[in-house]
Order: sequence, then C-alpha cells, then structure tokens
Amino acid sequence: MDRIQAQVARLMRSILLRPGAEDKMPAAQFFAGRGKPFTFSGGIALNWWYSPDTFNAIDTVTALIIETEQEFKDCDTKSIKNIVTSTLQKACLDSPLFYGDDVVFGRKPNLFECRGSISVTEFTKTILEEIKHNLRSIIGKRCTTYPLTRFKGPSLSLPEEGLYLISCSDDAAWNSFSAGGYIFDDWTPNSPSTKNSNFSFNAGYEFNYVLIGENHGTHEGTKFASVLKFRMFIAILFAYASEISKHGYNKSIAQPFTNCIQFPHKNSPDNLLTLSPCGALSPLYASDIIITDNLTKKVAEWYELLNKCPEEYKQRIKKSANFFNRAMNSEDIESYINYFIALDALFGQRGSVEASIIAGVDNLGLDEELKDKTSWLFDLRNELVHGGSRYISEWPKHQRYTKHFGSKPMNDLKALVQKAILQAPFIRPFPKTGEIPKQS
Repeated sequence: MDRIQAQVARLMRSILLRPGAEDKMPAAQFFAGRGKPFTFSGGIALNWWYSPDTFNAIDTVTALIIETEQEFKDCDTKSIKNIVTSTLQKACLDSPLFYGDDVVFGRKPNLFECRGSISVTEFTKTILEEIKHNLRSIIGKRCTTYPLTRFKGPSLSLPEEGLYLISCSDDAAWNSFSAGGYIFDDWTPNSPSTKNSNFSFNAGYEFNYVLIGENHGTHEGTKFASVLKFRMFIAILFAYASEISKHGYNKSIAQPFTNCIQFPHKNSPDNLLTLSPCGALSPLYASDIIITDNLTKKVAEWYELLNKCPEEYKQRIKKSANFFNRAMNSEDIESYINYFIALDALFGQRGSVEASIIAGVDNLGLDEELKDKTSWLFDLRNELVHGGSRYISEWPKHQRYTKHFGSKPMNDLKALVQKAILQAPFIRPFPKTGEIPKQS
C-alpha cells in the first residue's frame, strides 16, 4: 500500500457512522450513492460524524495528490478536498467495496470498517482511482491573461514555460497563439473585451503587452500557477530593463491592474470564461519601459540557464524573484523587507542568515562599494523587523548612510537584489552548502 492509499484508509477510519456523544451534530448530511441501484437505490440520506483527525486526513490526501501526481499539480486544494469527500459519499454504497447495510444503518463504528469482501490494498486503491477519475472530470487546459502596462517592445514566447509576452501590435504572435484551440469569445489584445460575457480589465489605462500563462488544472489552481509565473517573469523583465536604464523607473500614484481573465481550451470539461482578482503584479510606472530585442534574448537565456540549475537552487531563484516582484508592488517598510526576503531566499542559511547573505553577495563579483553596503542594509533590515524604527528614515544610521554613500538604502537594496537574481542562474552553487562560488 502506497502513502496516499494509507492516508485514504486513515480518512475512512476517521469518518464516524454514529455520533460520539448524544448531543453531537452530524458534520455531513447528504444523499449517498450514484443515483442508480447498488446495494440500495440511490438517494439515501445519510449522516456522518467527523472525528478530530478527519480534516487533517483530508488535507494530507490532498497534499499528496498534488505532490505525487504531475497531472494534478495545478489543482487548487479546495477543489481536491471537495472531490475527496464527494467521492466517498458517492462510493459508500458500492458493492463489493462496501457492505451497504453497514453504512446505512451505522452497524460499524466508522466507514473503513464497512469494507466489503476485498483486500485493504484493493479497497484503498479503488477509492483512490475513483478520486483521480473524478478530479479529471473537472480539470482542463486553460490560459490566464494579464495586461502589462508601461512596458513596450517586441513579443517573447517561452513555450517550455507555458509563458507568452505578446505585444498588442503583434498580430502574427497573437494569431499564432490563438490558433491553439482556446475559446476567446472574440477577445484579442487589441480589443480586450469578450463578446458574450463582456469581460474586460476595466482599469481605464492603456497597455501594450498581455502576459499569457498556460496551465492544466482547476480554475483557481491554474490562475495561481500563472500568477507565480507572471511575478517571476515581470521581476526578470524589469530587472534587465533597469540594468540598462540611466535614470531608473518611478512608480506613479495610479492603481495598477489587479484582475485577470481565464479562457478555457476547447477540450476542457467546461467552456467557462472567468474574470477574477489576481492582485497587483506590476506597478503603473510614470514612464514607459522600453524592451528591446536584445533584452528579450537576455530574458530567454536567463530562463534557459535557470532550467539547467540543480532543483533546490532553481527553487531558491524562483522564490527570490517572487519576493522581488512583491517588493516592486509594495511601499516603504513592506517593500524593503520583501527585497531582503528575496536575498534570504537566494542565499540565506538557517542559523546564519546575515553571514550567509553577506557571503553570497560577496561572491557575486559585484563592485566593492555595493558589497560594503550589505552589512549596513542588513542592519536597517534588523531595525525594521524588530520594531526599532517605524519607517526607513527613522533608522538612526540613515543620515550617516546617505552622507557616506551618497545614495538611499532602498535604491541600493533594490539594485543589489536585482543584480543577484539576474546573475544567479549563470553561477552554480556548491552541492551541499548552497554557497555561491566565486566567479572566475
């Protein structure tokens, strides 16, 4: 019996068919069966009582399905939990899996004890396969779209990542992607409103790019997976653009886009288009960010090298880029802390966070002044995290820092993090310690 089957058995043992106390209310009331004869005719009303372990068991089964089954990796936990419980409610009258009389009349203390005349291994395997079958009936291929404001330039396709940056003026790129079988309901980057549902991003700002993420899973699961892709991609695109900018980019006070639209593939189990919140993924900057062909090549190379990194190191880089994006979309203390979490995600070692971050930065081959700033910036991080200062300029060393370096801590930290993230895939960590070797 594998791990998931063992947890399925644990779950069924935790579902009680009789109340543990006279005044205890049932946790689930439902019509059992599939609506056709098995042991009894369908539509029998049952009550189940959940023990303290039931919800933990459901959580564990859900987590293991996502962790061990590649086809379900982009499913949200709520949908899987619903399928797990509804599958048991449908199958609990099936023969020879269960003795239906025992289930209906509560002759056994829990659902597992109502097992029919089959082995435990076959029993749990059949239930698990039914859960997977029911999951397959609600998942499908979907694409998630998000408008990227202020960025301007050519399209970029990263099909191996399921990620596409399409210029609104690039008809060829859009026609190529839209021929892939999605139901867009007349929506296009140039005319971003659906015909029947009238979905649009509705922020009143123009955008020159749309980001598109492809995933296979549930509605919420695919949106979540695409948002993670978008956050990392925007962080890398912005970091490369900032590297070649003479004056940097300032955020405007206008509110950015916070919604995305999901389109189903024609082979999905439903034809449902959805407009839903996804949070701010890119600030609305005060000036245009020009993307060149050379810059898109650098981004593509970055992704290519990222996928050649050891898995643990690759995950560090991905998480670092995610927090860099969150720092981009926040202000003051929250922004500063997120930049430092990005550094911690990349270099941090438990028990020696400061030393490992300073060592990681030191080994990046950066200029000496930027390395000198790291310990100062970490001191400010401690001041903010531990409540010593309520805002950055309240830091006791703030005036000394700006006078000594002629720059602001936030700008320096941002520059440091983006340099670290951009260089990360080009160097390889030591296999055990996670330390970054010096560049030759």
